[in-house]
Amino acid sequence: MKTSWSKKLGSILAPFGQPFLAIFLALLVGAVAIMISGENPFKIYRIMFNGAFGSEYYLLTTLTRATPIIVTGLAAALCWSSNYMGIGGEGQMIVGGFICAVVSYHFPGPVWFKLLSGIVLAIAGSGLYSLFSAWLLDKFKMSLAISTLMLNYSAAFITMHFVQNVFLDKTVDAKLVQTHLIAESIRLPKIIEGQRLHWGFIIAVVLVILTWILMNRTTFGYESRMNGYNSHFCDYGGINSKKIMYGMLMLSGMVCGIAGIIEVLGVNFRYVHNTYVSASFAWIGLNAALISGYNPIGILITSIFLAGISTGGSALARSTTVPLEISSIIQGFITLFISAKIVIQFRKRQVKTDPRPLEPPQHSNGEIPAEGGLTS
Repeated sequence: MKTSWSKKLGSILAPFGQPFLAIFLALLVGAVAIMISGENPFKIYRIMFNGAFGSEYYLLTTLTRATPIIVTGLAAALCWSSNYMGIGGEGQMIVGGFICAVVSYHFPGPVWFKLLSGIVLAIAGSGLYSLFSAWLLDKFKMSLAISTLMLNYSAAFITMHFVQNVFLDKTVDAKLVQTHLIAESIRLPKIIEGQRLHWGFIIAVVLVILTWILMNRTTFGYESRMNGYNSHFCDYGGINSKKIMYGMLMLSGMVCGIAGIIEVLGVNFRYVHNTYVSASFAWIGLNAALISGYNPIGILITSIFLAGISTGGSALARSTTVPLEISSIIQGFITLFISAKIVIQFRKRQVKTDPRPLEPPQHSNGEIPAEGGLTS
């Protein structure tokens, strides 16, 4: 009985072994960078930990920052686990946040109607924006990575145009490109009065549970995972890989749109140009998905850890001579070590699927045989 439980526990913890190793190695590299700056790594990491989790205020601040990272990480896990490696989460989050802010402020009618319209239209808009990249891949075989990356810039500058020329709030500093503040009755309530953490974190946790159920307990999730292993095998077995592509990319965009909605309703209370870009929510969320191996529960834990690195880095910049960029160094090396794992797995998969020898066979005398295996 004990053996079966130990095996079960080992199978559960096995996927987290490599991510923990990557984090440990990244912290070692960070320690070297800290020593180069003339500080004690143990002291600095203690300050970072206290600045991220050392009090109720810092913990709730870290959870607030982790909220959009969790949601965008789930979105990345949905498409990447299906072998559709889109990197357009930032643009989809921008579209969702922009639509939610504009509709929630300008739509007529009662509060509940404005809120519901803002949420529904924002989710639909971000989903359709992601669906466009799926259409480009399907019809023109355009690289998904390139198209989604370019659509990030399109979303940022198109929304900037509309905010600056149509929906700009002129009652505040003209240097800020932002929409009007939404009504207080529309905003997400705080979990603890007087603190920053809002109900968006609860929404993120619910999305973690729903994503896990979708990926592990539904037919669509099973088919998408099979598609991630081998799309040609799926087509041969009767699974429509094109349906998986459109469905997962649209769903991923809708989830990213929810991240934008949460930031508008829970933090900024308006759409502010470049906020999502400078905060790198979608990119850190992608890191969280890669680190956790697309496991939704792992994304929840990893996102909080990565958010803690950022908030702890801010505490360092306030109280020591170590620059804020140390947190970026640690995050960058975590990504590097995880990427090394992905590359190694990809090369192994190539070797397994391509049985052809790397070099033409030769006879013992060094001559290359002609077609049919015979030499002239």
